[in-house]
Amino acid sequence: MFKKLSALLIVFILAALPVWWLTAVTTTAVAAPQATTRYVAVGGTDGANDCANANNPCGSVGHAALQTDAGDTVLIAAGQYTETDTIRLFRDMTIQGEGLDRTIVGVEANPDIHQVFQVYGNLNATISHLSMHNAERSGVQNLGNLTLAHVSIFNNRGILGGGGINNTSNAVITVTDSIIGNNGFGVDVAAGMMNFGTATLRRVLFAGNKASSYGGGLHNQGTLLLENVTFALNEAQGGTAVSNGGDGEISMINVTIARNTRTLPNPPDASAVSNYGVSMTAVNTLIADNGPNQQCGGDVPLISLGHNLDGHNGCNFNQPTDLTFTDPLLDTFAQVTGTPNWVPPLTFFASSSALDAGSSAQCPATDARGVTRPQGNGCDIGAYEFDNYRIYLPVIVR
Repeated sequence: MFKKLSALLIVFILAALPVWWLTAVTTTAVAAPQATTRYVAVGGTDGANDCANANNPCGSVGHAALQTDAGDTVLIAAGQYTETDTIRLFRDMTIQGEGLDRTIVGVEANPDIHQVFQVYGNLNATISHLSMHNAERSGVQNLGNLTLAHVSIFNNRGILGGGGINNTSNAVITVTDSIIGNNGFGVDVAAGMMNFGTATLRRVLFAGNKASSYGGGLHNQGTLLLENVTFALNEAQGGTAVSNGGDGEISMINVTIARNTRTLPNPPDASAVSNYGVSMTAVNTLIADNGPNQQCGGDVPLISLGHNLDGHNGCNFNQPTDLTFTDPLLDTFAQVTGTPNWVPPLTFFASSSALDAGSSAQCPATDARGVTRPQGNGCDIGAYEFDNYRIYLPVIVR
């Protein structure tokens, strides 16, 4: 009886209170902490500096990252930065430079400095508009959820694999509008990228990466989507552009794989694409002009979704819309100006069989440069959409 009376009394008291009081009680919440912008500039000072004053920036990216709270942004001014240790991201944050050709972040030449950036697990991070170079193992190692946009990852050595990017098991990475070049130095595997997690790459160029064994451009043992990606001038003994193994699954949409070469005169498998994993599917994809005339290899045949081009006939492109033994008449790299991005795909001449031969149903909205697709009577095969206006900028590799 006492419990019933107490309950009735509580209901009576609440009913008698003003509506504004009840509203205040039920809607009051603790405000989330406000994100802070941290600043880094050449000539800045670290020490006790929290990097939060634009007029008193820090001098190193690593120090600024350590000052952050979850959700903060680190803005890096134009210039070259040589860090004395790996830049470690322990919490959610955004790292942003002023452009991949203006903000250059590297580490000292030291075998004990393994990465330029290391992203820890259970966090969300974004790194954009900068270049990273000179790491002993990887430009960036990701153990969390990482977005890379408008970055250049170059001249990282790749010992143990993944010279440009090492995306570990259970990690998630998205890379857009970026260049991964000149990594590996002929050491170990997966010169450009190693993926054991989940990866999505759109509008990316792999050029001039060099592995000693397989995966000149990349090696995959996770889940990988490639869209408007170009692999050119990469080297390895096998899988000179792309290798897939273990539980690896790769989907390729409007990918160009051309002019990749083997590192040894007579390796056992010198194909540009090497598949020993679970599956590789391809649509609107161009594989041609790779040396020495072996375009695809491995124990598991590629699965064609149609509208692909093979310079020979080794990629299992067996759909009625596929083109085999076909010269795509490739030209040179397209010039890009930074708007909307910096990714130059390999172009082809107007008489190429790749012109208008792609599937419109599978066609991305743009090509690797951000040029709207389609330009003609249909989507073009590969990462480049012919637009009748081309000025060329060569890609410089070793």
